[in-house]
Amino acid sequence: MSAEGRVAAVVPFPGDPRTVALLRVVRPEFRVERFVPPAGHFLAPTPCVITTCLRKNASHGLCAAHDAAWRKAGRPEREAWTADPANWPAGLSLDVTSCRVNGCRYSGGLSFLCDLHLADLNGLHSRGRSISVREYAAAAPELSRPAAGRCGFPDCGYGISRSGLCDGHHYRWTKVGRPPLATLPAELKLRNTPSFSVAGLPPLAALEFQYLLQLRTDQRRSKVVPSSWVRAVNTVIAEGVSSVRDRPAHHWRHLSLNYTTVPQLFTDLLEALGDLDGPVEEWDRDVWRPDRLGYSIEERQRVAPLDFTGITQPWLRQTVKRYLRLRLARTELRSAARSLHDFVLFSRFIAETRPDRQNDPAVLDRPLLESYIGWVGRRTVEQKGPYFGQPVAPGSRSRLLSAVSTMLETWRRYDWQPALPANARIHRDEYPRPRGLKANFIDEHLMEQIESEQNLALLDPETRALVLICRDEGLRISEALTLKTDCLKKTPSGRWALVHYKSKDKSFRAIPASRVVVDAIREQHGRVRERFGGACQ
Repeated sequence: MSAEGRVAAVVPFPGDPRTVALLRVVRPEFRVERFVPPAGHFLAPTPCVITTCLRKNASHGLCAAHDAAWRKAGRPEREAWTADPANWPAGLSLDVTSCRVNGCRYSGGLSFLCDLHLADLNGLHSRGRSISVREYAAAAPELSRPAAGRCGFPDCGYGISRSGLCDGHHYRWTKVGRPPLATLPAELKLRNTPSFSVAGLPPLAALEFQYLLQLRTDQRRSKVVPSSWVRAVNTVIAEGVSSVRDRPAHHWRHLSLNYTTVPQLFTDLLEALGDLDGPVEEWDRDVWRPDRLGYSIEERQRVAPLDFTGITQPWLRQTVKRYLRLRLARTELRSAARSLHDFVLFSRFIAETRPDRQNDPAVLDRPLLESYIGWVGRRTVEQKGPYFGQPVAPGSRSRLLSAVSTMLETWRRYDWQPALPANARIHRDEYPRPRGLKANFIDEHLMEQIESEQNLALLDPETRALVLICRDEGLRISEALTLKTDCLKKTPSGRWALVHYKSKDKSFRAIPASRVVVDAIREQHGRVRERFGGACQ
């Protein structure tokens, strides 16, 4: 089949320019109806601590179903509860457990009660009695019904409730849409596997959501919660639109007011789709994506996209973009991101103090800059935390003034238009006086714990390798996390050297590697190769 034929088979309207733009960027691995993140993938959740559970979740060690079951049980001691096999079946698991009422011979479904006892409990609730499942199960009478044979689910020994299934499996069968009984085990297993489905979405909207998965994977900043994904997909299906772009962002956010992560999914998706329709040249955009500017994963680690929309004066925004593009030729990305934050504050100051001159570059005169120096001196920490409300440190105030001063000097040096007033300067002796240096040393008793072989033996192999590299080689954690599998090199003298990316000066350097570190890196390399294959870097 030709390339055009394959596109037509997936998307009925390949001539739509929106579809063409997405097909150009969405990789084949994400262009599936149900994406199941492989082990080690960024979107793969943390396994549930209950080893028999197929579901996964990163919250407190338990998946959502087991966490809900633990809460319903009255929040008992967590380790003892998870160790009890009677608590392992939960949610849509393949196995079921007995009804919580002592002596009951039937399996439990909703609330871990058989249908008879659940109906009895609901009757008590309807008559005004407020009683928990735990209290009811401790005093409920034994209820029976005529024998009807064994449950038709494989290896299930409980009695039939209806439709050939016991109470527990009948509850699961109804929750997954009443499929043919022969396919129920496979359907339950599929539902318990963490995945992201676009089933039911129109072709273009499905492609847009697949692009969102790819973005979250590549950016590696925030994961996608499967439950939020399902809510977002169902919201689009209920709207009956062919594309998420058929409605503005605030419309989708308004439909998801009761959830926290769903609105952000729509915001990120619409911003990304807007980027596809924006200028081809990244420098012309108001948001610069480091990966599109050619920065490696080492250089852009923990650096958010450079967002210039916070600079509300158009003339200042264009000048700052021009200035930072020039600065990026010789400084690291993280420094440019900090400078951008300083310019956003400067823009906010102009908006507050000169609201009538937002479109006039001549506002940058000496009186304005003198006011800015005083404004910076009166600033307090706005971020919530231990220093909230305290005066900004002298070093931070100097940085704010230096960023604006350097930009003005560059503006004047290269004669950018419009011309600056001659007195638009901030002088070096106007910066606040720096305080004494504050050296942060690790206490000796902490170093003894870090160097203890007994303590190191308690760590998992990956964490132990990370600690040894940072301890013996002096790497930052961010630098150690971006080491390649070929980071060990032999020098002409026969000694081993560790080659890593130094984020401070944007360069690679080689440092002598101790025998302990060499062994740890080799072991980690073997684990990576065994888990991900030889092609993983």
